[in-house]
Amino acid sequence: MTSLPELSVVIRSGALNKWLESTVHSVLASYDVDLEVILVLNGPTITLGSEGRAADEKAYPWLADPRLTVLRFDRYIGVSNAMRAGCDAARAAFIANVDGDDLITPTKFRRQLDYLAAHPECVLVGTGGDLIDENGRVTGELKAPTGDDVRRSMLLFNPIPHSSVVFRAAAYHQAKEYRQDLAQFEDYDLFLRLAVLGPVAMLQGNEIQYRVHTTNISKGAGARGDHIEAVTSGRRQLAKTLGVPSVLALPPHLLWRSVQFVRASGLIRPLHEYFTYFKRS
Repeated sequence: MTSLPELSVVIRSGALNKWLESTVHSVLASYDVDLEVILVLNGPTITLGSEGRAADEKAYPWLADPRLTVLRFDRYIGVSNAMRAGCDAARAAFIANVDGDDLITPTKFRRQLDYLAAHPECVLVGTGGDLIDENGRVTGELKAPTGDDVRRSMLLFNPIPHSSVVFRAAAYHQAKEYRQDLAQFEDYDLFLRLAVLGPVAMLQGNEIQYRVHTTNISKGAGARGDHIEAVTSGRRQLAKTLGVPSVLALPPHLLWRSVQFVRASGLIRPLHEYFTYFKRS
């Protein structure tokens, strides 16, 4: 009988390329973790037939690694649907996400799993990270708050890089998973619903490298829409869970809404609004 892995890592990408290859290699190099990788390939260049898969494995031999399960879609299905597909296929008690153009350190997952084992009440743990450019050069830092419970920070903004998270699979399903109807802020929405179930921790240290490039910089979320309403509802419910009076929760929410309009105008980058530091060249 095959034993279950300790961790399921979901990686999604719209194409096979060198950035994805680097991402997968960084995950497979994780220290002292029995993991499986659920690779969700979705896009018009993804082949579904056996001949296409064989050609892909010849060009990218790591696709044949026994730790990989590859899910293929010949169209873009969106972040939420890709994450749902990956999480549905996950077999471990803990699930991680790493975006298909980001990198992680070899020690990241071991630190997070040890933390979750020592803190059974914690539902999700993330880390800070460095910003890198298209060539892998460090250009800045995601300076996230740290501690055993950063949920109050979540009432102001989303302090958790998506590629940094490890969460409990049971809590993920209890929180009703990623919402299929959200094309933006799907991560913040899920994190807020998870935070209602228990503490959210952020470890010290930069354990990811978030790649900033033309494609993701252009993905600034709109200032209105279902994603704003979902986050507004989630923030309201989290404030109630934490016992924060509405009169105290309102000012940071109004600030956050204002930032969304500024961000949608293109005046600031669509990253973590308050804790992103760019190094001077």
